[in-house]
Amino acid sequence: MMEICINKNIAFFEERFPGIMDIIKEKKKTLLNNEDIEVEWDNAVDGQRIMKIRNKGKNLYLSGKRNPIGPAINQINLMGKIVPHAPIFLLGLGNINYLSQILQNTDKNNIIFIYEPMFKIFYHWLEYVDFRKLIGDRIVVLVIGGINDDKNNMKLIIAEILTADRIPLMKVVISPNYEHFCYKEIIDFCNLIKDNAERHAVNLGTRVRFNTVVAENFYNNIHYVKNNYMVGQLDGTIPNTIPAIVVSAGPSLNNNIMELKKAVGKAFIIAVDTAVKPLVKAGIIPDMFAMLDGKKPLELVEVEEVREIPMVAYVTGAKSIFNYHTGKKFFLDENYRYVQELFAMNGKEIYQLPGGGSVATLAFSLVCHLGFDKIILVGQDLAFTGNKSHADGTFKETMAVEDTKDFLMVPGNVEKMVPTREDFDNYRKWFEEFIEYWKGIKDVQFINATEGGALIKGTQIMTLKDAISLYCTETVDIKSCIAQLKPVFSEEEQKKIVNYYVETPQKIEQIIKLAQKAQKLYKKIHTMCLNNNTNMSDYVKITKQLKKITRNIESNPNYQIISETMAVADQIILSSQYFEFGSFIENEKEASRQGVKYMELLAQYSKIIEQIAEKSLGKNIYKDCPNDQRVLLNGNITGR
Repeated sequence: MMEICINKNIAFFEERFPGIMDIIKEKKKTLLNNEDIEVEWDNAVDGQRIMKIRNKGKNLYLSGKRNPIGPAINQINLMGKIVPHAPIFLLGLGNINYLSQILQNTDKNNIIFIYEPMFKIFYHWLEYVDFRKLIGDRIVVLVIGGINDDKNNMKLIIAEILTADRIPLMKVVISPNYEHFCYKEIIDFCNLIKDNAERHAVNLGTRVRFNTVVAENFYNNIHYVKNNYMVGQLDGTIPNTIPAIVVSAGPSLNNNIMELKKAVGKAFIIAVDTAVKPLVKAGIIPDMFAMLDGKKPLELVEVEEVREIPMVAYVTGAKSIFNYHTGKKFFLDENYRYVQELFAMNGKEIYQLPGGGSVATLAFSLVCHLGFDKIILVGQDLAFTGNKSHADGTFKETMAVEDTKDFLMVPGNVEKMVPTREDFDNYRKWFEEFIEYWKGIKDVQFINATEGGALIKGTQIMTLKDAISLYCTETVDIKSCIAQLKPVFSEEEQKKIVNYYVETPQKIEQIIKLAQKAQKLYKKIHTMCLNNNTNMSDYVKITKQLKKITRNIESNPNYQIISETMAVADQIILSSQYFEFGSFIENEKEASRQGVKYMELLAQYSKIIEQIAEKSLGKNIYKDCPNDQRVLLNGNITGR
């Protein structure tokens, strides 16, 4: 019987988790010998086969001897309703009762993460339980101690399962008595879940704090769009027979920064914002710098020479840097309808690039799309070279040396392995994927002259001195190439754009009024549900009105900016989407309650954004618009 069960389970696990049985076969003997617990079988009072663990001279029953299924039933009931899509984390197979109760009280949409830290326990159940019959086609993740319990792997899986909207719904079950023989594993596992939840909480908190900053940046910077440039204008402007050098602010930049002097005028040098100050202090003026962070401190670029260096930026970039900068600004599409309409009304399109999430990946993407055949990376460490995060002279004159003993280790360019952070490593992976993709489009030589940091597959490692000597042989006046460009919009087109700016506060006011109207309609539905009124004719009429209002709100070009301020409201709506309350009336009662709350928040946030738009647009448009439009403005934005 035991052999039949094992063979069934081998077939089942090979189907569900390909390759896992090969690993089990390879490691079985070692794990069975090394784990310091003994597993024995016993019978409960009711005759059920139960598992007994002997550890450090103690006998531990995994659920009790009298009624082993009782504690499992009680604990699952105490957890309350397990809604569809809620992730369930089970630490320890125990006596299987906890898993069987979880499976009985959930549906096919729930993801169940099973972590059995003790291989011996899993292996003994492999002999006696038909897992195909128990689990079937349910969504299950299985992690077994010593087999596939790599911490980084578990961290990635948990992050994939535990998305922000599912965090309030998750349930965590720790099987009884595991704390006596695998306390460390329990703590580590709980910390992985806690850290993931906290990271989402921090991100949510950051969005809440960051939201007004995004709006303030947007409405401050938007007026620069009308008389500046877009990135697409650079295409064909700079000869791509010379190499492009992307300068980032990794710690290795300190080692070879002076070599860059030899490349000035012989390569298109684009720096990330954080690298600009060290470059200028070294007597190197890059041809362009990139900036996209909305909270980037002005101090990072606050050097007089930087003010006239052409800048590639998103319209949501730090307004302090925009206002400080007096040179040409080249804009990229961030998928904001407001910006896209400025171009569309004048028969133009704004240039879009895959950004990769960082200013360095954006600069890299730009030079690829500009058609350069040779692209040289400098300061692109993506690691803590010398245990520092950035080059000296960036955030601090001398960057702090950090303790990296517990950091993620990855292959290096110079050293065998180098410490890095998760975000740095994600950017490294982006570089590798993009390079592989781009090589399929164009024959490009990617040279990594970072002289330190993490290895980026697809690049040729070379010293910066050698790269400049080999490829920087042609002299080009890049400043003159860029200087010949004219603003993307003509004077007539700029006048149309100013009128569009002027209408912005009124357009935001429309959202406020629509949100207030929708709030009243949701209240009507809620009252109907409270009174158990199932008049479908009235219900359909109200829902049609709500759909029309929602379409009008979402088509407003300012809604996108406002919605980004609504992290809390989004969390409310996203978390509630998984709940089902049984009857139609109960479901609609909850949906209408959420609708009332959402529209209330939308109106509140819209009022805040309206004030920001009025203040920023009124100040900036009036001071630099054509004289014949000032009369119009006096009675509009500036007269409000």
